Amino acid sequence: MDYRKPVSFYGKRSPTRDKVIKYQPVERRIFNDGAIEMVLDIGCAAGWNLSRFKQFGRVSFGLDIVPERVTLAKEHGEVMIASGLDLPVPDETFDLAYIQHVLHHIGDVARALQEAHRCLKPGGRLLLIETTEDSPIIRWGRRLYPKWMSDEVNAPFYFDQLKTDLARYGFEIMEGDQYSVVFWIWEIFPDQWPKLEKLTPFFVKVEQLISRVWPQKAAHCYVLARKAN
Repeated sequence: MDYRKPVSFYGKRSPTRDKVIKYQPVERRIFNDGAIEMVLDIGCAAGWNLSRFKQFGRVSFGLDIVPERVTLAKEHGEVMIASGLDLPVPDETFDLAYIQHVLHHIGDVARALQEAHRCLKPGGRLLLIETTEDSPIIRWGRRLYPKWMSDEVNAPFYFDQLKTDLARYGFEIMEGDQYSVVFWIWEIFPDQWPKLEKLTPFFVKVEQLISRVWPQKAAHCYVLARKAN
């Protein structure tokens, strides 16, 4: 996927991905239950998530600190230049705050979670998808390459730590899990060469075998949380 261009959801991916990318069926479920209308994508980058939310028929807003990304994301929705540490939105505005692979770049995790909490309506939800230090591959990789696409990793953390932080800043954990011990490495290739997607079911089976041995060494996690009323 070329992130220099406006991007849209690549809808031809194998459904077997749901077996290892555990947040995707959760995302579809919460959008389909009718409770989510207004969505804020914190750290929206080029708008990949916004394009998907549009397909779900939701009113979505995005923000990012990089002007070039904001320009691209405008292809998919309302976007503003802003930081997740100081959200320029009124209190209790959104039904869902969506933060995907952004929190470890923000740095001040406490402030970011407090801002997300503030902007949510009572009972509003936070869907947080992150890369964690539980994986030794991620730990080693970040020491060799402390940046991802020019963004520094400022707040590394572990899955259990993340859940503790969410509870500390006013969220009730609804569900969460770790996923993708090695499958995340494969994901890069179909993004660049879509024809390789036909091999995904094979790599899903490889991931399932490895995750039975090292389930707590997954590179990613998701947490669905609710703002306490």
